[in-house]
Amino acid sequence: MTSARFSRIVIIQSLSANESPTGRQLRDAIEPTAQFNHGISVEFIDARTVNDFWSALERVQETTEKTMGYPVLHLECHGLSDKSGLSLGDATPLPWAEVKNALVRLNQATRCNLFVTLAACHGSMLVETLDVHAHAPCWGLMGPSGEVSPSDLVGSYSAFFLELLRSEDTVAALCALRDSPERRARYFLFTAEDIFRKVFQIYRETCSTNAQMAERAERFAQTFRRHGMHGSDASSIGSYLYEAEHDVLERFFTRFFFADHFPENKLRFSGAYSALAPDVFNE
Repeated sequence: MTSARFSRIVIIQSLSANESPTGRQLRDAIEPTAQFNHGISVEFIDARTVNDFWSALERVQETTEKTMGYPVLHLECHGLSDKSGLSLGDATPLPWAEVKNALVRLNQATRCNLFVTLAACHGSMLVETLDVHAHAPCWGLMGPSGEVSPSDLVGSYSAFFLELLRSEDTVAALCALRDSPERRARYFLFTAEDIFRKVFQIYRETCSTNAQMAERAERFAQTFRRHGMHGSDASSIGSYLYEAEHDVLERFFTRFFFADHFPENKLRFSGAYSALAPDVFNE
């Protein structure tokens, strides 16, 4: 799934007064095309302090709930040198876990359509906080995987958003970013489906191969026989284990993609749902 759903672009900038206002510069670069060619508003919020930052996110949340719109949320700030989170304009550290919790609430308001772009060094570390048995903080996440310069951010993200406005395709937009003359850093792009499938691919390959499931079933059967409970063969126990495992994993899927709130998301994210099925070739 590469098509992003969005009805506006919100840029929240949290930089100190003596820094280049890269968020404002990005707004200036994309706003004419967004408004006049595509009818998409570009909102810029200068949130220098931690209180301003949380107020800005609350404002985006309230507007989203009221209008049922789909914002692209662009966060323009610094990443902490230890890669543990964001550093705001007043030097307040903001751990990734706190950022994630706020994004989960906003993502629920968008029915799991929130697309977040990060203009912060080491933005890929937010992915490390994701938990597949909790709600997803966004539909898509993009940003630099290492350190990045102000000129790179403005030029690269300008190219990204102009292509996103034209095609609504995140992969095409990322290609435009990579072709930007100003780009020097490496950028990542993940969707919630990418992350979910990857986690369960690793799970299947390391914890749930056919051989491992057969071994568990045989251990159960031996335990039952030792206690005089005959008639429970490994084959029937194995079928039960697969069924029970699928039920647990399906609950993870339902919560992660907000299908517990929006049942239509089960069909919408059916590609990720297929990752729950046992792989008969996974020996």
